[in-house]
Amino acid sequence: MSDIKYVRSHSLSLKEARKVAQKTADDLADEYDLESEWNGDTLHFHRSGVEGHMRVTDKQIDLNVKLGFLLKPFKAKFEQHIERHLDGLLAQARPAKVATANAKGGGRKG
Repeated sequence: MSDIKYVRSHSLSLKEARKVAQKTADDLADEYDLESEWNGDTLHFHRSGVEGHMRVTDKQIDLNVKLGFLLKPFKAKFEQHIERHLDGLLAQARPAKVATANAKGGGRKG
């Protein structure tokens, strides 16, 4: 059973969504000394007292984290940190995709 379960929908390509998941894991690794590795479209991460994964699909990122006994009191801090990073990266990725689509079709009148 996960201590932190977090699902976010997105409109990115699978490749872009995987980049967001990797960047989130990299940021968390810097802060919490996590190691991560991909297995298909699922990014697994771990360290002493923390285990989790982010499953990336073409429609959503599904995050599950299990905290060890000693880290459970810090659940809210972990949750806020993950939410802030993932939401921030998804927000940054969205405008880039919209801007690219607008640039491709922009300026043409039918």
